[in-house]
Amino acid sequence: MLDYAVGICGVWISGGFFLDAWAHGHVPVENFFTPYHAVFYSGMLALAVVLAAYALQSRARGYSWTNAFPRAYRLALLGIPIFALGGLGDMLWHRFLGIEEGVDALLSPTHQILGLGIFFLSSGPIRSVLADRAYSITLGRQLPLALGLATWLILAHFGTAYAFDPAAGRGNAPPPIVPFTPEYLTALGIGYYKVATGVLIVIFQSTLIAGFALWLVARMHPCPGMLTILLLVGNIPAAAAFTNETPLLAITIAQSLITGVLADAFIARYDPHPAFGATRALRTFAIAVPMTYIGIYLVGTFLSERIWWDWNVALGSWIWSGVCGFALSFLVLARRTA
Repeated sequence: MLDYAVGICGVWISGGFFLDAWAHGHVPVENFFTPYHAVFYSGMLALAVVLAAYALQSRARGYSWTNAFPRAYRLALLGIPIFALGGLGDMLWHRFLGIEEGVDALLSPTHQILGLGIFFLSSGPIRSVLADRAYSITLGRQLPLALGLATWLILAHFGTAYAFDPAAGRGNAPPPIVPFTPEYLTALGIGYYKVATGVLIVIFQSTLIAGFALWLVARMHPCPGMLTILLLVGNIPAAAAFTNETPLLAITIAQSLITGVLADAFIARYDPHPAFGATRALRTFAIAVPMTYIGIYLVGTFLSERIWWDWNVALGSWIWSGVCGFALSFLVLARRTA
């Protein structure tokens, strides 16, 4: 139950970060005490209550304070003072330096300290399940690990939210490039910049999604549904916060659901766990996951609002998503054979 409680609280708190980020861009935020801050701070309060209750229960069973928590949680508990320090710093930062807006809110040092605290705390259920992986063979037992990894994915998206959407939809198209006009060079520069930024975001998102998927299959034999839960829970908060009346949320749900279901089916059929002498399944998995994820984004964007990228950029970036996964597979296999 401790693994479940900590896993749920981690998603609660990290999802609250995106609610606060949405508020910074959509409603007036003039002080530290807002309903949006209350969401993730209440999650932290709930987590503190869970940990305190568990510690008291352990004491009642005769354990010392130093052994009140399982070994897997001893490093995770560092997240409590880190989060408390970040919360105090965030209040003082807002008081003396003002309220962050836009990308500033993502890069704020105090927000990053808060994220680091949740990163440590959510490692508890991950380490707990991995420590007992020989007996963690059901979805019910593995689910806390999926929630912990989803929290990490949410935090990664929060810190890099400016690199979440490749912006290939027609609504994000640069000004038309018309030769022999005063705006020609400006439009040309903006077009190159937006294409380059979009392709880099594809590469980054491909690496991120493939990295989480490969990390999971390299360390255990995940049950069917694990990748689907991880991607849905880990990706939806970012899309919900920044959809802004675009199809981004629906497309992200489709990306996460279809990629997750197909990845889970692949795992059940071929088991890409990197055993010695059996690497083909892992390499195929490493390529297929990001190419499916990015492919659904491109198809979904094309069907919903058309794509302003030409076919060279769209197909080329899609191929690069597979290259990213393939490159990561070498790191996984190198670790297994070192």
